[in-house]
Amino acid sequence: MPPPLPPLPPPLLLLLLLLPPPPAPTASPPPSCPTSCTCSNQASRVICTRRQLQEVPGSISVNTRYLNLQENHIQVIRTDTFKHLRHLEILQLSRNLLRQVEVGAFNGLPNLNTLELFDNRLTTVPTQAFEYLSKLRELWLRNNPIESIPSYAFNRVPSLRRLDLGELKRLEYISEAAFEGLVNLRYLNLGMCNLKEIPNLTALVRLEELELSGNRLGRVRPGSFQGLSSLRKLWLMHARVAAVERNAFDDLKALEELNLAHNELSSLPHDLFAPLHRLERVHLHHNPWRCDCDVLWLAWWLRETVPSNTSCCARCHAPPPLRGRYLGELEPGHFTCYAPVIVEPPADLNVTEGMAAELKCRTGTAMTSVNWLTPNGTLMTHGSYRVRISVLHDGTLNFTNVTVQDTGQYTCMVTNAAGNTTASATLNVSAVDAQPPPPPPPPPPRRVTPISPPSPWRPRMGEAEAEEGVRIRPCKRPRCPRWVGMLCPPGRPRRRRPRVPPGSPTPSPSPPPRPEGGG
Repeated sequence: MPPPLPPLPPPLLLLLLLLPPPPAPTASPPPSCPTSCTCSNQASRVICTRRQLQEVPGSISVNTRYLNLQENHIQVIRTDTFKHLRHLEILQLSRNLLRQVEVGAFNGLPNLNTLELFDNRLTTVPTQAFEYLSKLRELWLRNNPIESIPSYAFNRVPSLRRLDLGELKRLEYISEAAFEGLVNLRYLNLGMCNLKEIPNLTALVRLEELELSGNRLGRVRPGSFQGLSSLRKLWLMHARVAAVERNAFDDLKALEELNLAHNELSSLPHDLFAPLHRLERVHLHHNPWRCDCDVLWLAWWLRETVPSNTSCCARCHAPPPLRGRYLGELEPGHFTCYAPVIVEPPADLNVTEGMAAELKCRTGTAMTSVNWLTPNGTLMTHGSYRVRISVLHDGTLNFTNVTVQDTGQYTCMVTNAAGNTTASATLNVSAVDAQPPPPPPPPPPRRVTPISPPSPWRPRMGEAEAEEGVRIRPCKRPRCPRWVGMLCPPGRPRRRRPRVPPGSPTPSPSPPPRPEGGG
């Protein structure tokens, strides 16, 4: 048993009795909630919808994670408006009167995940306002009067996974580099944006879903989806598509669902879906399909791909005997089909090693498929690239630079539902000399002697004097006086022999005049 404690001294005991008791613990004040809003979950969820607010309330709790400011009259978001809301994850500002988002408006929101700005009056993309939103995953800008999307409009938010730009009905221009930097984007909505062609989407290497419905595309061309090797779903409904060109979908190797409903399609190129090995669902209804030989391949493909429900896809619009029939029910006996015609067969070609070369093979219709057979038996199709050789979308076999090993016969094979037609050409590649002979040396420069002005001429008996630098020319024999073969300087009058009547004595020539002052 421990010994008892000694008693406290009287002065110390008296001091303890006089000290005040410690204060009782008090509860922390509840988080503040703006008077015009409703809050829950300890003010982590703040809802301020339909309160006719003209600006963001200033007393929002720092604990807020969800803030709903939809359907108010807010026109401007000022710099640092939300700077104290470091825990905010979802910010909804849609259906306001927003016309301006200042630079730095979203400063201090490192955890923001979703930003909704749709149904407002923004005329430009507030690119600089997105700075420092390092965790932003979803951005909604749908239904704003935005007129253009500039280069690198979203490169400050590379974390984006969903971007909604639908219903930008005043959109007139999308820069080639508008989507640069969005390497993590999975979903993009460009539906109902008045687009007349598909913009450059090459930078979206991880895009999985693309919405292009409600535009005015007209044609879908090869290369429109270049770089979209991860795309799984493509929607093109109500896009006024009247033609899909050969090889237009070749870049979509991972495509699983394609919706072409409610367009103006009457046929599709032969084997258009052949490169799409994962394609499972195709929507083709509400198109004016012309049921002839050009869609026979499509009927076969539908029976193989969706054998349980071939009636889901499309009906014939023409010719009248087949109107209303489902495409999947068509049989070869319904048509009289002919093998394709090669309008411009390939021609033999002689080239030198290292040059570029092309072998053309033009068909009479774009509804066929074109393949090439190389001299070593390799089958070349569009999209099956080799190091230097590729098949272009128009069927041309292209060589970036030929080698001697490329010499041989190449066969173009054009196919439709009725069969195939072939045409061959020979490519001759000549080797370049190892070391070409050097060019001949240039001739030495000619030395030109300047001509001095002529000196006074003094003839001597029996000879002609010519000083250095004076041009001389031979005398014409009939006109020289008597010095046959003499040289006469130019400008000197020629002496004539006087005429002597017959029988007269010949006069002796007079001597030349002596110079004055001579000896």
